[in-house]
Amino acid sequence: MATRLPTYAFGKRFTHIPEHVRQDLGTLERESAVYTDHWIDEIGDFRHVRIEFTDDERQEFARRSWAYELFIRANAPYWAAETPGIDPDIATEADSHSLHLRDGTVIPPPYHSFAAFLGEHLWALVCTNTDRIQVIELAGKEAALFDVGRTIDALTATIRSFNNREKGLNPWPISCEDDVRDLLHVMLRSRVFDINKEVVVPSKAGRHKFADLASEGLRLFIEVKWINSTARERRVMSEIHDDIQTYCIHPTCDHLWFLIVDNVRAIRDPQQFEDQLTGLQIINGRQIDIRLMVRDT
Repeated sequence: MATRLPTYAFGKRFTHIPEHVRQDLGTLERESAVYTDHWIDEIGDFRHVRIEFTDDERQEFARRSWAYELFIRANAPYWAAETPGIDPDIATEADSHSLHLRDGTVIPPPYHSFAAFLGEHLWALVCTNTDRIQVIELAGKEAALFDVGRTIDALTATIRSFNNREKGLNPWPISCEDDVRDLLHVMLRSRVFDINKEVVVPSKAGRHKFADLASEGLRLFIEVKWINSTARERRVMSEIHDDIQTYCIHPTCDHLWFLIVDNVRAIRDPQQFEDQLTGLQIINGRQIDIRLMVRDT
């Protein structure tokens, strides 16, 4: 199995776990929760839900995800216990796991799905409707903003897909701010009908700046920052402070989001970096929703 581009979470370098596990590790590290879709009997349909983890559960999910990473790296041996580095308790549970199908068929152990490594408690927490789930029921502008956030969360996987296409196909490299802006514009067009690029924002000094993406209907501005060196990482925060003072002058800017694409992983603690400015701020007498979002490539 070819090694994939890495995801860094909980102090580990993940290269082989499935994409949904990568995403869960990311949200767990950022906000101690995972997001998924569950069938809700009361409404007879699927809904997006948020599942909050305790600190112990969060660390345990990371430990078990790392065991699954090591198992796949080792080319999935017949017994998980044969994999170097896996904690014995996880290997024992994984090697005793069987699959029960709805028609009553049982595939005997060892059946090494991710659920086998996750363990009964965490599997039940993530995959069943416990009292811990919070149904995310959004509508209108709030729902659209939520979808924009989910699209940004999918950006890293999309960039990797473009940069590493299958054999025989030319890559579609994403290698600068403008590439990210154009890619995100295309990804959002089906959900945000009035999303535009390079929207003019007059500055206090009489000169003009241009917001990378903006929607008048959502009153949303998105500014993309590309980090390609440690020196660039140090300048980005200064640029963001200047942009906040400039863009918030625009009468349709109620939500100002900064997407920071860290191409060299110069930001050591992305969560701390995001927390520096993320939140509601009063600027020129107006309440502005400021968000910093760090994503890698």
